[in-house]
Order: sequence, then C-alpha cells, then structure tokens
Amino acid sequence: MNFLQGALLSFAAYFFLAIVLFGGLLRSIGFLTFWNDRLGIPNWHIFIALGVGVGIGIALLSWRTGLKPYFTPAIFVVTAIVCTTVSLASYLEARRSKEIKRFEPDRAIRASFFSSLRNAPADFQLFLHGAALKDCIPFGWSYRTMTFYELPSNVAVNVLPPAWVDECQIKRTR
Repeated sequence: MNFLQGALLSFAAYFFLAIVLFGGLLRSIGFLTFWNDRLGIPNWHIFIALGVGVGIGIALLSWRTGLKPYFTPAIFVVTAIVCTTVSLASYLEARRSKEIKRFEPDRAIRASFFSSLRNAPADFQLFLHGAALKDCIPFGWSYRTMTFYELPSNVAVNVLPPAWVDECQIKRTR
C-alpha cells in the first residue's frame, strides 16, 4: 500500500506542477525531448542534473528525519522540478537582462520565463518573450539564439504595445 500511495502522490505532484509551471501535462516532457533545442544556452541540461541532485538530497533528508516513506518520491518530484525550473529561469533572466543592457534599446518589455513556458511554443500565434525598440526598429527576444531579432512590421503591429506602434508609425506592408 505504501508504494501505491507514494506513486499516487508523485503523479499528483507532477500533474499539479506540470499544469501550474508549464501549462499542460506533457509540455515539460516536450521541453526535455522534441523542444530541447529551444534554449540557446550550452549545457542547459546541467540545470536538470542539479535539480535532480537537490531533489534526491531533500527527499533522502526528509526520509531520514522520520517522514512517512511514501512522501519521499513526491518530495523528490516537487523539489527536482521546482529547483530546476527556478534556477533555469533565474539564469535566463540574468542573461536576458545582460543582453538588454548591451543592446541599449530605447524601450524594452519582457514576459517572464514562466509565462514563456506556459505560452510557447504556440501553434499559430507568435508569443513574444520580450521586445525592444531601438531607433524605431522593433525587435523580439529569442531564447533559441539568446539575442534580439528584427520583427517584421506585419508582425510588430500585432504584438508590440500600441503606444510603440503609434510612436514609430509602424505599418503593415501587406
């Protein structure tokens, strides 16, 4: 019975975190497998290894301190996922801040990494992870290249703040 309780708690913990952090039950698995090229930082899998290591450590510590053994797998799942996601998000936000400072845009906005996890990749609509305006040229942020890319004006009018579009008189070209 303890194994079944542990398995059920682990699945419940995973399902809850997958929905809250990633916006769907299979999206976290997607980021580990067929979307794993979406982050343009080398060795980002190290964050996963560190999160798993911390998860193992916390789970073993909880088990050794007398917590019921069937809680241990769920504690591992929660700690590993949260530690991995938060540390990766912190690192990526710091890298993006550094790039924004280097890029020196006139204006910049950014979506949190967590909203990017929940909304990208989108099937039909571009999700803007961040945007910058420099000399009235619109740019979008790419986690794949970890740089800004120029937004076509047809896209920019749909995703940039209306004040930017008006200020720079960005128009559709088709």
